Amino acid sequence: MITNIYKFLSALVFRNRPIYAHYGITHRCNLRCRMCSIYQDAGQHNELSVEQIEHIFTILRSLGLIYVSIGGGEPLLRDDLSVIIRSLREKGLMVRLLTNGILADKGIIKELVSAGLRDVSISLDTLDPAKQDDIYNRKDSWDDIKKALDLFAEMLPRRKRILINTVVSPFNILELPALSQFAEKMGCHISFIPIESSSDSRFIFTDEDCQNIDKTYGALIEAKKKGRGNIFNSVRFLGNSRQYLKSQKRNWACDAGNLYLSINPGGEFSICHKYKPEMSINDSNFKEYFLSGEFRNKRSDLIHHCDGCLRPCWAETSFLLNDANCLWEMIRNKILS
Repeated sequence: MITNIYKFLSALVFRNRPIYAHYGITHRCNLRCRMCSIYQDAGQHNELSVEQIEHIFTILRSLGLIYVSIGGGEPLLRDDLSVIIRSLREKGLMVRLLTNGILADKGIIKELVSAGLRDVSISLDTLDPAKQDDIYNRKDSWDDIKKALDLFAEMLPRRKRILINTVVSPFNILELPALSQFAEKMGCHISFIPIESSSDSRFIFTDEDCQNIDKTYGALIEAKKKGRGNIFNSVRFLGNSRQYLKSQKRNWACDAGNLYLSINPGGEFSICHKYKPEMSINDSNFKEYFLSGEFRNKRSDLIHHCDGCLRPCWAETSFLLNDANCLWEMIRNKILS
């Protein structure tokens, strides 16, 4: 904890080292969600062994890494997931598991908790079971997600964070306040993630949706200001989301490749999931390259020409280190949670 506080304060002052990483540990998935195509990349990158993963995060830890989100695909398809989580926790890293929850049962959750897992995010996009089944292309998905939420709430230690991840689309734009209330009753936090793009036209906002966007986000911002602490997103992020969904333009300064980075199943890093990998973190010259002026210039050029997004783990990390109000919101929520 003391080491992590020191690394966070260093990032707060210098803003030149990664404190957060998203690790797509596998592209394999048990679902075929309508707004996601990651499963199509399964097999393109060999998944790393436990030893290779340990080496990668030893290097990243030395650069300042504090927090890693393990996502996919579906991470629970890795039989050695609890071993990996234990190893990362022993390095002092904070670990969040991103899962659809469908494969979670008491045995799996017990293993993960014993390994040190304290932070889990589970996807849920609607309170309407038929809609959820349609989005996931799977029957009874809503009931399975609710069961996973109940099991994690029962089995995780008291000092835990269960986060519901909700992708915001025309499917659910008017449901977001109700989803926030549902999460609160469940004892969960909730994060609203603006959809980036989709080949399915039903997930694309039109000009006619702007009124619903304003209505919903106005309600969320008001609830957050009044103390609805289970809304994980900052007030700034919610305000930016409202504008992003209406304009599809990024209206914040991205720190990808600086404060945060993406890692694919093969251990290759990129500044963001949108871009091709730079090199394997296991390469002997990774650290030299990452700290080089060559990479810094390339990173700046990529961001300059990026169409933009509003990925919460990216944007909120930038806001946290650049906006005193966002930092205070995080501290207050941590104290009260």
